[in-house]
Amino acid sequence: MMLKKAQMKRFSVSLEPAEYAELYRLAQANRPPLSLQFVTRYALQRFLDEHRGKQLQLPLSNK
Repeated sequence: MMLKKAQMKRFSVSLEPAEYAELYRLAQANRPPLSLQFVTRYALQRFLDEHRGKQLQLPLSNK
């Protein structure tokens, strides 16, 4: 569920150049083109919906 605009919180994320380019390509492939912010919020919402209530299985190492 998307929050109301007045309640939204901002954060920043750093991407590898290839990740940014792919995100930009996905956004531009739509007609009309979508904003990077919209595509990012959409992807994040899908991730949250898919993993809600579950333990993430992330490949983390202690390096």
